[in-house]
Amino acid sequence: MGNKVALIGLGRVGSQILTDIQYTGLFQEIILIDTNLDTVEGEALDHVHYQGLSGTHRTRIKVGTYDMLKDVDLIIISASIPSNADMADRTKLTAHNTKIIQEIMAQITTVTTSPHIMMISNPVDTMTYIAETQYNYPHHKIMGTGTMLESTRFRTLIADHYQVDPKSVEAFVIGEHGKTTVPVWSRVRIAGMSLEEYEQLSGATPISKQGIRDQIDQVSFDVMRKKGWTNSAISRVAVDLAEAIFYDENRILPISTVHQNVYDYTNVAFSLPTRVNRDGHHEVFPILLDEEEKAALDQSVDYIQKAIETAESVK
Repeated sequence: MGNKVALIGLGRVGSQILTDIQYTGLFQEIILIDTNLDTVEGEALDHVHYQGLSGTHRTRIKVGTYDMLKDVDLIIISASIPSNADMADRTKLTAHNTKIIQEIMAQITTVTTSPHIMMISNPVDTMTYIAETQYNYPHHKIMGTGTMLESTRFRTLIADHYQVDPKSVEAFVIGEHGKTTVPVWSRVRIAGMSLEEYEQLSGATPISKQGIRDQIDQVSFDVMRKKGWTNSAISRVAVDLAEAIFYDENRILPISTVHQNVYDYTNVAFSLPTRVNRDGHHEVFPILLDEEEKAALDQSVDYIQKAIETAESVK
């Protein structure tokens, strides 16, 4: 038997993940769960139909129920009420999505607490926190995609400015997945060079840090306004994280996990560089930040804590 994954929520994001995750060949069985049975059955049929083409993997795709989760290795949760470009703050989803996540976690935990859980539903930090703390889910097995998406946006925005390939840029974002996200400028490198050194050696126009900062979260709403939704980049993030887990890579990624005591914060979930492998997430790296970055992270964590308070009041 190979690895099994369950996708809970087959909207735009869940459907795209279903498409993308098949190409990895990591999972021999995919279980689909959604409150809309027609959607699930249609997605399963549609995705089976391309398995006769070269470049695809023979994958069992099943319309699922929660009792089928007993032996899955990974559960990816993207269920959510609809969001739109006018909702320029993901915490506006908090009350509704808390109820959805509570219903999902209650059903998962009556069956199993052994699979990895990857949380995508927004606000992802708060949903990760609720899922772990209210359901006593094993800490190292539950993680949110966090600021992996902002980090790739950050790299591509920097790369666009300097006209280099994004893979030559080392840069990441920490804190909230959302409007208070914190780009860690002090750690940005272009092929190992600091920005100052790179600009001096290349003669490039100095980068506007505030300009880039303003775009990191805003670009997602630009996509929503023009396309109607966002699903491509976040799907690739989910696949990337799944690969880091199941290839046992010990990769360090900016994912969201629950922190009991990190920096001077207690009992909150947000993103920091975190080592990920087949067993889940382990070491968290509370890196040294400059004063400006720490102040921004203080604001970000405070913002998440307020969203968590809202979520905890949902019954």
